[in-house]
Formats: sequence, structure tokens, C-alpha cells
Amino acid sequence: MDEVSGWADRAMKRMADESLLPNPHNFAIWYGYYSGEVPDLIRAIDLDIAASKPFTPARMEELYGKFFSFDREQKAVLQAGMRIQDALGQLLELLRSSGAGTDRYGKALQQFGDRLELPGLEQLRSLVDAIASETKLVAQQNQRLQDQLHLSGAQMEELKRNLDSVRQEAITDSLTGLFNRRKFDDSLQDAAMRSVQTGSPLCLLMTDIDHFKKFNDNYGHTIGDHVLALVARTVKECIRSSDTAVRYGGEEFAVLLPGVRISDAVRVAEQIRTAVASKRVVNRSKNITLGTITLSVGVARYVPGEPVGELIRRADAGLYAAKRTGRNRVVAEDSGGSST
Repeated sequence: MDEVSGWADRAMKRMADESLLPNPHNFAIWYGYYSGEVPDLIRAIDLDIAASKPFTPARMEELYGKFFSFDREQKAVLQAGMRIQDALGQLLELLRSSGAGTDRYGKALQQFGDRLELPGLEQLRSLVDAIASETKLVAQQNQRLQDQLHLSGAQMEELKRNLDSVRQEAITDSLTGLFNRRKFDDSLQDAAMRSVQTGSPLCLLMTDIDHFKKFNDNYGHTIGDHVLALVARTVKECIRSSDTAVRYGGEEFAVLLPGVRISDAVRVAEQIRTAVASKRVVNRSKNITLGTITLSVGVARYVPGEPVGELIRRADAGLYAAKRTGRNRVVAEDSGGSST
């Protein structure tokens, strides 16, 4: 409790030091920073401090929106709905006016037909002029309708792209390009349901970069980010397109392997582990090799019908066992559900 109180006090003091209003958003950001609960937030703030960037109200809202709020997707959907309503309103108005114009045009033609019985060149010329005028008016209305249809189609395509982009951002980790925890939760539930329905196996890998904090402290967050991105790329290179790789949090990654037996999942885990260990971390700006990195991996299989949290717990147990027994290794549960 004293530790929590200390984090809260530091958050309040930091808001005062930065001349920020003590509102819930600002408090959440600094509390998350001092408590260490949001590693990506810590990295973002430390980079701002290193670059001497001020923590303006606008920057604080940007940080809050990125690390504490999922409202962006909802706002994008709401804005898209409003734009669609507006576009449809314009189309309906044009269709109504076009329909009224076409109806008037038909009545005018009927009247002109009745007047064709009138003799005389002047009357006929006047009639032709009137028909030409009405025809031009309807053509202009139809052109406006066509232009609006084309514009509305383009607007709908743009909205679709924007919504697809927002949705992708909502499920993607910005640093590594892997899926994020939000996507993992949904994918795990779906994979477990398919496993129950089809009887096919499902395995989960939980991986963690060994001594990452020490590496981060020694070489800085920029190099740490490079390491995270390197591991993410390596993981993706070792799995199938049907598998799901996720940045689970901080330096921890998860991999869902649907349709894979645990013996094959162990082979995938070993492939990832050895591939990462073969990479060298290089500071390109100084042309210095900083060394290698290793992973510890826990492997577990899904028992049909169990809560998915149990699968995560067992994979985590294997990961912790790998850490305890020397790191840079894979530990899988045996058929009885214990780690070996």
C-alpha cells in the first residue's frame, strides 16, 4: 500500500512540476509511468525526455489516447456513420429533385404534343425551343445526380479504407507490427472454440526475452526497441500464416499454433529460440556489435472445454520454469499438464 501511495504522490508532484492540470487522464499517465505497469508508455515518455520534448496538454492527451483509451475505434465508426448519413441525405435530395424534374418533363412533353396540332412556323419554333430548354434542364439534373453518385461512391471507398486502417491499428502493436493483447484475447477464444468443435489440437507458446531490462538499461530504449522489433520479425519468420504471433506485453510474446500437436509446437519453439540466439544486435550508428539475445519459452496444449486462462497459466508456468533452470531454453508441459 505504501508503494502504491508513493507512486500516486510522485504522479501528483510530476503534474505540478510540468504545470499540468491534476485531471484523471494526466494522473493515469504519470501513475502508469512511475508504477512501471505500462512498459510502452515508459519508453515513449523516456524518449520524449531524452529529446527534451515538453509535456504539453496536447501531448498528454495523445499519450492517453494511445496507451489508455480504446475510444478511437468507436469515434471513427461514429464519424463514418455521420458522413454516410450526410452522403445519403444529399443523394436522396438529388433523387427527389431529379424525380420531380423528370415528372415535370413528361408532363411538358405531353403538353407539347397537344400543341403540335397548332398551325404556324412561329408556334412550332417556340415549341422546339421550349422542348430544348426542358431537355437541357433535365440533362443538367441528371448530370448532377451522376456526379453526386460518383462522389458518394468515392466517399464510401475512402470511409472503408479509413475504418479498415483504424481497425488494424486497434489490434496491432505499433512498435513490432505484431498483433496486440486485444487481438490475442479474441484469437485465443476463437481458436479454442474451433478446437472444441473440430477436435483439432491447439498449442500456445509464451516467450520472454532473457535479461531484457539489463540490456535496456545498459544500451538505452532505442536499442531496446530495436531488439523487440528484431525478435518480432524472427518469430514471424518461423511460423505459418495461419498462426498468430502477438506482443503480449513488454518483452513477452505469445504464439498461437492451431492444429499443432505439442511435440510439433516444441519444435516450433526451438526453431524460434535458436533463430533469435543466432542474431547479433548491432548499433549501426557506431558500427558496434552489442552481443546476442536469447529467449525462454513455455509451451502448453489446450484441453478442450477448459477456460482459456488455464492454457495461458500452464504456458506461463513453462516459461517461468525455463527462467529458473538457466534461461535460453524451451520447457513444455507433459501429458499430465505439468512442465518438463
